[in-house]
Amino acid sequence: MRYNFAYPSFAVGVHSGWCDSNNTPTRSLIVTKRAKVYIRPYPYQIISAFDKIMPPFQVKGTSGDATGLTSGNGSTLVCYENAFFKIKRNGYRDRGFLEDKIPDRGFSLHKDGIHEKTDHEHGGSMSLEDAQREIEIENELRKNGFRIPFRTSALYKVKLPFQTDEFSVALIQRVESDFRADELCIMMLMNLFYDAAGTRFKLDLKESSFMFKDYSLNKGLHELDNGYRKMFSQIARNIGSIYRDLHKKGYIRGIDNSWYGNELICPDGHIGICDLESAFRRTEVGSAGMFKELAKTDVNLALTAFYDSMNFFENSLASFVGSTLIDGFNEGYQKQNYRKLNLNEINEQIENFVKIKKQVVIS
Repeated sequence: MRYNFAYPSFAVGVHSGWCDSNNTPTRSLIVTKRAKVYIRPYPYQIISAFDKIMPPFQVKGTSGDATGLTSGNGSTLVCYENAFFKIKRNGYRDRGFLEDKIPDRGFSLHKDGIHEKTDHEHGGSMSLEDAQREIEIENELRKNGFRIPFRTSALYKVKLPFQTDEFSVALIQRVESDFRADELCIMMLMNLFYDAAGTRFKLDLKESSFMFKDYSLNKGLHELDNGYRKMFSQIARNIGSIYRDLHKKGYIRGIDNSWYGNELICPDGHIGICDLESAFRRTEVGSAGMFKELAKTDVNLALTAFYDSMNFFENSLASFVGSTLIDGFNEGYQKQNYRKLNLNEINEQIENFVKIKKQVVIS
């Protein structure tokens, strides 16, 4: 049985649906599922068109004429003319555009290099500057041989529904995959627990808690070593290899985007990257020393997210998985040890999770 990676309604992961904060797992962690979201037509203008097929802009809400699938807090996956698209930034959660600004940090370019600033954007919106950077970096990375499993179809201008001098934009991306590496790893972890403890555990998405009765840690370690560790390790080695290649070719992954929720499992087993608006080129940074420090930040944010996302489960077996991911990433970053994942193994893990989901996941 094959699954649609461009519309991964089967998935559970870290921030894959929506959560109460706009933070990354390095600051605020929530495990959540992909969820249906209502969308409705909303006025827009086309700034740039790169594809003949462009779905209309639709904003999220508590009700609507159509439905899509969550892609984080601010975006929606939709099916249009037998293809799948991501409307990047079409409202916050199910509340549409929020007048309240969400604090974030960002970079701006100056003659002496990069300046760091506090950046406040209206909830669910995107700036023209960020969108243009994402398009530029997407095209450059694709030419440099990186796997980018989406292609920008259009850039839309959207007027925010409250009094402001600012306007928002939305990126329309035709997607090959939106199935995140963190989702595959969290689902594999659930399968691992099932193999070790049967149904004697529950992942409660409503309470954001993980509860389990006692289980044999020795059996859990045995199950981890019986195939799981190899797969966890290769996922992380591939991501570490991608980061090494990015830095070698002169790109910074980006503050807060350096975590495996922004790495995508492609339908052929390769791993691609998304969310590129925070990426910077070596030539823009200003000095070799600054580039080196920012590259270290990329690595450390990625490693932190690996361990923190597993530490959410507050048990030793998940911690072992976190350590495996860290070791794999470090090996890939040091040796560039990339190998395409086995697609049959990926689909088997998804299928196993779907079978146990109703028994162990409370949503």
